[in-house]
Amino acid sequence: MPISRQMLRPVGGGFIFMSFICAMLINLLPWQVTSVNFAPDFVALLIIYWTLNQPRRFGIAWAFTLGLLMDVADGNLLGQHALAYSIIAYLTLSRQRQIAVFPFWQQALITLALLLLAQSIMLLIHLLMGAQFIGWSYFAGSLLAAFLWPPLSNLMIMYQRKDVPDEL
Repeated sequence: MPISRQMLRPVGGGFIFMSFICAMLINLLPWQVTSVNFAPDFVALLIIYWTLNQPRRFGIAWAFTLGLLMDVADGNLLGQHALAYSIIAYLTLSRQRQIAVFPFWQQALITLALLLLAQSIMLLIHLLMGAQFIGWSYFAGSLLAAFLWPPLSNLMIMYQRKDVPDEL
């Protein structure tokens, strides 16, 4: 009985770049403004994904650069996204080998914790600058992003899968 095996193809830098372009465009859509508390941060989600799955191609410097781009595009205080994205990229890289072998549901829980940390950092920066507390619903987007982790991971890996011929 033949056993089907699959192998992952290497990911090109163009695919990673285009995934972040799409994530930034989704983050900047007008519906994000009306549902700001329930909208997941797709750029942060992809930072965790690519840092976890391609640690040699994507790291803290790219996360910092994307954070600066998000700050400029959103019109936020320069550096708040950059700091939050750099910290979650660092934490993902520090435990990359352990997290990569976990099933998707456990990775989703780790992703939830990392996204909550990123949002807490940005909220703390807002509070230090004198803004009012937004409310606990501010963290709802992280919960939605954690639910999106398994389908996102499967979708991204589907592009990389390649069938390997069976050996006799």
